[in-house]
Order: sequence, then C-alpha cells, then structure tokens
Amino acid sequence: MNWKNILYSLTIAANCLLCFFLLFYDHLVVPSLLQVVGRAHPLFLHFPIVLFALFIAWIWAIPQRRWYAAGLSEEVSEWLLLLVAITSVITALMGILLSKEAGYNEESLAWHKWSGACLSLIVLFWYAFFRRLNRSRTSLGVVSVLSLLMLIIAGHQGAAITHGDNYLLAPVYKGRVKEKVPFEEAIVFRDMVQPILDEKCIGCHNGNKAKGGLVMTTAALLLKGGKNGPVLDTSDANMSLLLQRVHLPEDDTKHMPPKGKPQLNDQEIAVLYNWIRRGANFTVKVDSLEPTDTLRTIAGNIFGSSAEDETYDFAPAGEEKLRQLNTDYRVVYPLATGSPAVAADFFGAAFYKPGQLKDLLAVKTQLVSLNLTKMPVTDDDLSVIGEFTNLRNLDLSFTRVMGRGLSALGNLHHLKRISLTNTAVKREDIQKLFVLKTLRHIYVWNTGMSFADANEIKRKYPLLDLHAGSRTDTMFLKINPPINQTSAQVISDTPVQLRLKHFVPGTTIRYTLDGTEPDSIHSIAYDGRTFIDSQVLMKARAFRKGWQPSDIVQYQFFRATFKPDTVILITPTDSFYKGKGGTTLKDLQKGSQNFGDGKWIAYRNNRMECILKFSRPVHARSITVSSLVNVGAMIFPPRNISIMGGNDPADLRLLYQFSPPRDTLSTSNYLIPYECKFPTVTVKFIKVMVEPIGKLPASMLPPSPPQPKKDEKATSPAQKKEKPKPVNDKGWFFVDELFVN
Repeated sequence: MNWKNILYSLTIAANCLLCFFLLFYDHLVVPSLLQVVGRAHPLFLHFPIVLFALFIAWIWAIPQRRWYAAGLSEEVSEWLLLLVAITSVITALMGILLSKEAGYNEESLAWHKWSGACLSLIVLFWYAFFRRLNRSRTSLGVVSVLSLLMLIIAGHQGAAITHGDNYLLAPVYKGRVKEKVPFEEAIVFRDMVQPILDEKCIGCHNGNKAKGGLVMTTAALLLKGGKNGPVLDTSDANMSLLLQRVHLPEDDTKHMPPKGKPQLNDQEIAVLYNWIRRGANFTVKVDSLEPTDTLRTIAGNIFGSSAEDETYDFAPAGEEKLRQLNTDYRVVYPLATGSPAVAADFFGAAFYKPGQLKDLLAVKTQLVSLNLTKMPVTDDDLSVIGEFTNLRNLDLSFTRVMGRGLSALGNLHHLKRISLTNTAVKREDIQKLFVLKTLRHIYVWNTGMSFADANEIKRKYPLLDLHAGSRTDTMFLKINPPINQTSAQVISDTPVQLRLKHFVPGTTIRYTLDGTEPDSIHSIAYDGRTFIDSQVLMKARAFRKGWQPSDIVQYQFFRATFKPDTVILITPTDSFYKGKGGTTLKDLQKGSQNFGDGKWIAYRNNRMECILKFSRPVHARSITVSSLVNVGAMIFPPRNISIMGGNDPADLRLLYQFSPPRDTLSTSNYLIPYECKFPTVTVKFIKVMVEPIGKLPASMLPPSPPQPKKDEKATSPAQKKEKPKPVNDKGWFFVDELFVN
C-alpha cells in the first residue's frame, strides 16, 4: 500500500473542501459536533508549524551530502512536506468551523482565514511540483519566502484575535511602556482598574475577539456591556455580571477568566468590587477619596503615598503572631508584600471590647495604621493607642472620643494623619496634637470645632492640612437618614403601606423601588400614599436645603403569593440551627442579621432538600430563597440552587438551576434573596435543593486557639480536659423563608 499517494489524495480532497467552505462561507452552518472539532484549532495548529520549521531547516540548513549517496534526501524532504500539507489543511478546516462562532472581529478574522487557506494551497502546490522546484535554488527560495510570509501573517492575525492587538510586539512597543504613576496623580479607573482588565480580560474582550459581544477596551464599550446586557451594576456590586462571573467556581464554563488562564487575585477582586460599589466612576482621582476608603488604602500599597516609598527600621512581627491576632471582628495584616509594617482594622461595633485593642500591644512596634471607625472607643482607650509609637495613620471617625484624652497621643512622633470626623472634639482638644511635628492631615468634619476656629488654625499653622468640610453662607452638614416605619416586610394578600419618616422639619424624603440610588431630582418624593404589592428593593434618602444628602437606607420587600400547606425537610438541618423545622420556611417571619434569633435553619455538611406541598395546584413562576451572607461567621452563598416541580412527588422535572456568585469580602454581613424565575407552571409539589459552598480555603478559616507546647503544661481547664478538635473547614448556608409566586 502506497501511503504517500493516499495522504496526497486526502490532502487534495481536503483542500477542495476548504475552497468549497470559502466560496459558500456566508451560508455555512456548523452543527454542535463539528463545533467541538473547530475548537481544537488552537491545539492542532502547532503541528504544521513545527513540521514546517523542520522542513525548512532540512532543505536549507542541514548538510545532506551523506543522505544523497543513499538517495534519501528528496525522500525525507517529500515526506516532511506532505505532512506539512495534510496538517495545514486540517488546521485550516478547523479554523473555518471555529470562525462561525460569534464574537470575532470581521477584519482580523478575514486576514487570518484567507492567509491560512493560502498557506495550505501553497504547500499543496509545492508538494505537487517539489522535484521540479527543487532543481532551482531560486524557485525553491521564492516558494519558501512566500510560505513563510503567509505563515507570519496568519500567525500574527491569530494572535491578535486570541490575545489582542499587537500582542507579539507589545513587550518592546514603547507606546505600551508605562511609567510609575505618583499617588497624587493616580486615577482609580485608569491606573487601578484598567490594568486589571488589560492583563486578565482584554485577551478575550477586545476589538478583534469580543466574546459574548463584550468589548472592554474603552470606558464607553465597558458601560455598553455585551449580549447579556450591562456588566456593571452600581446599585449592587455583588449583582454586577462582571463580578458574578468572577465569583463562579473555576470549573464553571461561565467563570471568568476561563480556567487555565491567569486568575484574579484577592486584591484585584477588591479593586473591582469597591470601584463598582462606589459608582464605577471613570474620572475620580485616588487622592480625592476619603482616608478610610478601601480603594485609597489599596492605592497606597500600589503607588505609595508619596514620591518616595517609606522604609521602616524595625523587624517584621512574624506570620504566626499576625495569625493569632486575627479574629472575626479584627483584621491585622501586612501593609504591603514584604513590608514589616502592619495595619489593623476593627469591625462589628457590638462585639468590640477594650481588651481587643490591648491585644495589639504584641505588635506595637510594627503597627503603622489603625482603623477604629464606628467602634465605641472612648478617651480612656487613647492611652493604649499612645503606646503604638510607630503609627502613621489613625482613624477615630464616628467614635465616642470627646477630646479630653488626646494628650495621650503625644508620643506618636511618626503620626502623619488622624481622622476625628463625627466626634465631639473641640478646638482646645485639637491643639493637644500640635506637639506632633510630623502630623500633616487632621480631619474634623462634623465635630465641635467651628469654621472660624478651623480657619484661624489654618492661618497659624500653614503646613497643617486641616479638613473641616466646606461652606458658603451656611455650614453644610450631612442630614440624618430617614426612618423606616413600615409595619411588614412580607406581602401576601394585601399591599403594605410604605411608611417613612424624618424628624427634621422641611426635609424631603425621596425613594426608589428599582434598586437605583435616590437623587434629589428624578427619584419619587415620599408623600405617604405609596403601597407595595410586589417584591422590590426600596432605597430612601433625605434631602434638605443647606444640608448634605443623608446616607441611603434600604428595605427589601418580599412577595408570598402562594403559601404551602406543608414543608417537608428531606435532609436534616444542622443541630445548632434548626428553627421550627419545615415551618420556619413558610411562617412568613423574616430572620435578622443575627442568625441566632431562632428564625433560621442552616446546612453545612449536607445539602438542603425539601418538598413544598400545596393542597391544590398553583400557577407558580418564581421561588425566592431568602438567605444570609456573613463571611466572618463562615456563612456564604450556596454552591448552587435547583428547583423542581410537578403534580407527583415521584415525577418532578427541573424548573430552574442557578449558581450564585461567591462573596469574598471579609466584612460582609447582609441579607440576600435569590429569586429563581421560570416559565409559569401548574404544580402541587415543589422541591428545593441547595448545595452549601463546601470546603473553604485556609485563608477564610478562623485561627485555631494556641495549644500548649510539648514542654509546657496546660493551664486552662479546657486544655486539661479536652484535646484540640479539628476545625470544620466547610461553609454554612442559612435560609429563613421560601416565597412562592
């Protein structure tokens, strides 16, 4: 059997099929099975490239004298060229099949498609007339150069489609070289967000290859979104499609970036989340953010807070010591990778105790940044803070500090910035800080200091940046938010009247019911005549002339059209959080963020399965799973939710399946509804199945209590009687209601 002739015939037939595909390309429809073949194109194309490189080296670079005597020189050359021809046409056919998928730039695709096809035909022509062309070095040189030219064009355009414009020359292209941006000149989107998109997203979402119809190369195109709609949701960062795809399991086909490509790290996810959460502003500068803003903190790590990066002359605290100091309500972490300096953030005011502050004396030398915003810190605690002699940044905003104890901070000779906003400090209290020669920024918005006092201090101390807010003829303070007095949160038979109130005369309350943030112009003005009859998220804000708008309050209303007669729990709940069993899920009693209030049931080691039984068929089109997220308590969104329904519990069909985005924020604690919508069906039984998140990475687990060393004796009764128990590394899923509509 002459294999050479068989392969040659197959190559001719394949090239004829290639020409047919090119002629009728616009009418070509690729079935799903052949789409799989087409997607092998990026893998298979390496074969003809390697074989062609070997062939060129064989005929031009490798001495062949000893092969001539055996008559094998042309034989080897022909076999190599034939293999190049057959693999080239197979690669081209695969590329045609792949190109029919959506999301590719037509111009780049056309160049890649035609140059690849031309290369296949040139190689076939070369093989057909190889012996004749081989007699003339000129002819051989022309066809070699022509083939190499087609290969370079096809490869360059393919790289542009896959990785973005100018992928090959980007490392040496001067236009791409970007100097380090000073902190004072950095723009959040341009210098923090865009680099993340360029490195992790642009390869698949550029002008040449727009997967899902999404292009992320400009701000306008990013706001436009793709075929699934906008990817940014500034009303709720967690619901932004961009972050939903990031938080999906890496094995999920919709996870972004795709499995196998460089993934976003925790800092990059935090940048995207906080940028979207604060409105996805494309022009805001880093130094205009408030000192306590998370983006500003991250920017300090990226750019440095001054023209010269600060160096520290003390030794690091050690990873083990930092691990022991981390709790559910206190985070202690290195200020930057490789830096000995550490920062500490407190959260959860209800759980704060002064002893938690004293614990930090273990790292008093390394502590350079301390955030106590909204903690019940008093003047008595300032004596402890005064021992952190290397502090550079101190945030006491919204605390109970009155000012009398500020003299205890006199030893903080490295302190550069202190925030006392929304405290009761006065001018005479602030003057106690003037002994600190390095202090440059003091924030005293909404304090007991008058604007006249602030202006006088600024004149007397021109090097001191005293931030006291702004005014024209009236001081502009932030007004208190409105109070929600609505009687019910769950709507069943009758609508619920929306009841909002503000105690300051002349205040206007404006609200929205679509999740957007209320403003003073377009949002609805509250008049007491609004009734809620559907599941909506209400956001309200207070406005008054001469005042800054209040913070936003929000309230989630739930709709329960059909109440099941019975809820049967197929799988048992966790023994610690079992509520009232199945009744918990249908009693229309919403749980609070205090998951120990008895209104929640929880699952951890096994998945939740329950049956909702109705006495008569209902026309259902959605089920809302009311849940909770509290990352500090290891309560996470579930891995997936499945809804089944039918009129026979033994014969149910799948109605809906959903994988919620994962929440990775260390301070998140909020109620969240998962609304599962499906085409209207008539059912008597509904089965709800929820899979908890499962095993968590070590970084999300609480630290284990220290155990006595081998040469030490146990001191506490617990250490004497009990052996250390292994930490349960699985996350919780909590649910308080299932609403059927």
